[in-house]
Amino acid sequence: MKQPLNFTAELVPIAYASALLDLAEQLGLPRAELLAAARVKPQVLDNPNGRLSFIDFNLLASAALLHCNEPALGLVLGQRLNVSTHGILGYAVLSSANLGKAIQFALKYYRVLGLAFELEMVEAGERVELRASEAMPLGALSRFAAEGLLSSLHTIAHFLVGEEMLGVEVGFAYPAPAYAARYREVFGAAVLFEQPYHRMSLPKTYLERPMALANPATVQMCEQQCEALLASLDVQDGLLTRVRRLLLARPGDFPDLGSAAAALHTSGRSLRRHLSLMGTSYQQVLDEVRKRLALQYLTTTHLPLYEIAYLLGFSDPSNFRRAFKKWTGKLPSDYRAEP
Repeated sequence: MKQPLNFTAELVPIAYASALLDLAEQLGLPRAELLAAARVKPQVLDNPNGRLSFIDFNLLASAALLHCNEPALGLVLGQRLNVSTHGILGYAVLSSANLGKAIQFALKYYRVLGLAFELEMVEAGERVELRASEAMPLGALSRFAAEGLLSSLHTIAHFLVGEEMLGVEVGFAYPAPAYAARYREVFGAAVLFEQPYHRMSLPKTYLERPMALANPATVQMCEQQCEALLASLDVQDGLLTRVRRLLLARPGDFPDLGSAAAALHTSGRSLRRHLSLMGTSYQQVLDEVRKRLALQYLTTTHLPLYEIAYLLGFSDPSNFRRAFKKWTGKLPSDYRAEP
């Protein structure tokens, strides 16, 4: 079995840590002090093309949040993570034929960036929405990481389009922080909170915008390098991703732990242990997938509740109602009735 995605895997590009250290220094916290506070050895930054473990990067981020006196650190950092910061993937995006192709490439290879998120793009009418959900439990750093991700994506999209983007909608899964007003400054529009997932939505017309630096040969070269990176980093088959894919492939007929382990070519004991090391369990992952599907069915279909309950593997609609209220604090019918 391939190495599962976990906190000790060295997947985070050094460029992200360097950007965080530079920002902290500008906020009055010298690099040496931040490294010392995080107990991260300076040697890990010696190779500019190297990788950092999730543990080391999270220690740096936690120390920066604690000592920089900047609660919106994720928002500020994300605005600095421009196209070039994202390395080979950034160059591929810059060389794509249009914004739509750039997004498709990014969604195919974003795991080379060592992100702690899973990304997907959903088309709805005349809009397209990019959704992000945590690929591993981030705890106290959830807000910082989500801010950095969406503010970076927004900054890059604005740069690629070359003008102020109209009609952009942004939402976060957590409650509004005390500094919520600053989100409008970053995204140029009101931001929603307590959403089912982190998201950024924009009109589909932007997808056809041609890129000034479009270069098919560069894109092909970058794709070859991204494929090699995925193979070397072993992140394309992270354990949580594989478990979620397995569950999503069988809605209404979710396997038990033993059957899931067999499908993933491992033992139930090993699967349970690996998930425990990542701070979760098979039941938690199953509930997360069920919740995600439930929200999608309720917001994008007119299926009756008993059919949704069946699709989610509930033999009794009342069990689905109880589970949904536990997940969201609301009944399915009330959630669907909301605007």
